[in-house]
Amino acid sequence: MIAEFSIENFFSIKSVQRISFEPTQDTFMSDEYSYEVKEGVRLLKLGIVYGANASGKTNILNAFDFFKMLVLRMPKDRNEETGVVPFMLDETSRNGKTKMSMMFYINQSKYILSFALDAKHIYSETLVVYDSIRPSKLYNRSYDANTDSSIIEFGANLKMSKKGQDAISGNTINNCSVLAAFGKSNVERTRLNDVYDYFAKQVKDVLAPGMLLSRYIKSRLNNDETGNLKKFILNFLKASDFNIEDVVLIEEEELITPELEQLIQNAPIGDDAKAEMLRKGKITNMELTFKHKVGDKLYELSEEYESNGTMRFMGLAVILNYLLKTNRFVPIDEVETSIHYELLAYFIKVFLANSDGTSQILLTTHDINL
Repeated sequence: MIAEFSIENFFSIKSVQRISFEPTQDTFMSDEYSYEVKEGVRLLKLGIVYGANASGKTNILNAFDFFKMLVLRMPKDRNEETGVVPFMLDETSRNGKTKMSMMFYINQSKYILSFALDAKHIYSETLVVYDSIRPSKLYNRSYDANTDSSIIEFGANLKMSKKGQDAISGNTINNCSVLAAFGKSNVERTRLNDVYDYFAKQVKDVLAPGMLLSRYIKSRLNNDETGNLKKFILNFLKASDFNIEDVVLIEEEELITPELEQLIQNAPIGDDAKAEMLRKGKITNMELTFKHKVGDKLYELSEEYESNGTMRFMGLAVILNYLLKTNRFVPIDEVETSIHYELLAYFIKVFLANSDGTSQILLTTHDINL
């Protein structure tokens, strides 16, 4: 679970801003609002950032996305820019370093990962772990301007062989994190695996306001072999007063015409996937059909006739099921998009009341009713 995230000099964020999931001393509904990650340490399941338009809410979530990207992405070469954008309305900030730090818990151990960087270099990167009250260094990375290279010092607590350390050091170019280099190195298992896997598997990308989640819903339902997800979605929709009795995923095959082949060639998908589609000569389309009950009769409607709010709320139901069954961190921007306040409140209440793991949600909103 994430305990704290700090950002400085990133897009519209100039001075240090901190998002903390540490609760106050108030014990009211503590079990619903927080989870005990280790004995004596509780963290909040939910964070909400309120603010007017152009107040920087989205950039806070974008900072989480960027932090995750920094941990996982391996640049093509040393000339590729890091992608960071500093605060541009001040000469000092414009030419200064962006700083980010996250405190999080994995398997009851507290970790702190910190970066300082600009568009071309990562100047410092530190990962420490607290197995007791004192921190232990897993690694510390610095930039040597004289040699234009990174220097990495590994801590004894990491328990990694010299061969493994050399492999990671060799892959850590100036615009690449140590963890990303680790992800591309053939080295033995250490605590770096736990940290890398945490960001790769548990920290999810930001859910943007314009995403109706149709493709995500179809993908999840298509892999729902037991039918439990479908049952959860239908119960959730019925409890929210949607008159939807059933949702059916229909697969249809379509032959690839010359026009469709051109679209496939230009699509942002891998070359192997394109080649496989063209080899088969056809593609499979998935369509959602909704069964509405009006009086004693059922009427079928395809997804194109459903409202944006219905599709968005159904997508949130899939995400909610995901959060309750696995341990994930999900950031959602402008969570109220296309959804009535009472439905949104119901979504949040169901999550808080039923989540008994380390899942967390961070929301931004204009809706002060929440």
